Amino acid sequence: MTARRLISALCIGLSGLAASATVLAQPSPAPAKKAPRAAPKGKKAPLAPAKDGGSGSGSAAAGSAGSAEGSAVQMTEDPPPSDMSGMAENPDAPRSAIDPETSVLGTQAPAPRVITGFPIEEVLRPITLPQNMSEVSLAPHAVVSPYAGSMALRARYGITRKVQLGLTYVIGAIFDDPSTVESRQGFHPGKAIGLDLTVMLQDWIGVQVGVPIYISPLAVSVTIGAPIKFTFGDKFAIGGLDDFLNIRIDRFAPTFYQELQNATNANDTMTNTIKSQGELRVSLFGIYQYEPDLAFIGRIGIQMEDFATGKTDGCTGECLTTCISAGVRYSPRKYLDLGFSIGFDDLAHGGSFAPAGFLAFRI
Repeated sequence: MTARRLISALCIGLSGLAASATVLAQPSPAPAKKAPRAAPKGKKAPLAPAKDGGSGSGSAAAGSAGSAEGSAVQMTEDPPPSDMSGMAENPDAPRSAIDPETSVLGTQAPAPRVITGFPIEEVLRPITLPQNMSEVSLAPHAVVSPYAGSMALRARYGITRKVQLGLTYVIGAIFDDPSTVESRQGFHPGKAIGLDLTVMLQDWIGVQVGVPIYISPLAVSVTIGAPIKFTFGDKFAIGGLDDFLNIRIDRFAPTFYQELQNATNANDTMTNTIKSQGELRVSLFGIYQYEPDLAFIGRIGIQMEDFATGKTDGCTGECLTTCISAGVRYSPRKYLDLGFSIGFDDLAHGGSFAPAGFLAFRI
């Protein structure tokens, strides 16, 4: 009995050892394989190579593996186009590298216009000339009844962008000499000349000081102006006050507008006639820029001789006069201006109808 129990125990122990050895002999499970990438459109997925010594069980295993790989790389059809007829697509349309809907540039406001140099548009021109620019101009002017005409030559130079030097000279005039008894129109050389300095304080306002001189007999005055100009867009501008005061210093206050007035004042000094202390002139202008090279200009002003004190002995004619004019300014080149205007030097007298011209050249 003892031997039989011993043999049974040995058999049970050998069976446990055999089972343990069998478990240890089994291989560990292989790691999961990644699914192969889908084949590109129009190409078939590559087939798995067949193993050597393929038996029935091997063929079945290969078939099952192929089925598993085939399910992972199944091809999908492209969705149909939004426009089945193809009419909305234009292959020749230009393509931009910047998308206006997502680009930051598409949401920005347009940059303000920067004016460089001397603009051809009259409405955009500054009060003073740019630095180192020169301009020479002629301004003929006439009154029809009684006829009296004169022509002024003016030159100005931009010392800096905000400082301008000017020189004005009356070349000559045609009028009836007040110093003679006989009535006869004739040409007379001009005797009025003067310097002026203009400083632009802001883009819309400046100050101008000048010294007009009448050569013989000697007469001196001082002119003060406050030229202003307000621009509204690229089409409209208003301004004025460029010839505000003309104050007598010696004998009478010379003018560059009408040489007959200077000759009359010079003749009156010979008889010790009390003359005007000067002039106050309030004038305004408006500009409409019809085209870049064509502008319409209108001006209206009130002139107060002897500062409109009412002293009849101090005025050449009437103490208070109103003038008005309208004209056109044409600029075929940036360096050339041509102009013509008509108006009245005194609205109270129809004979004061006064056509005028303008010619300017810049370098």
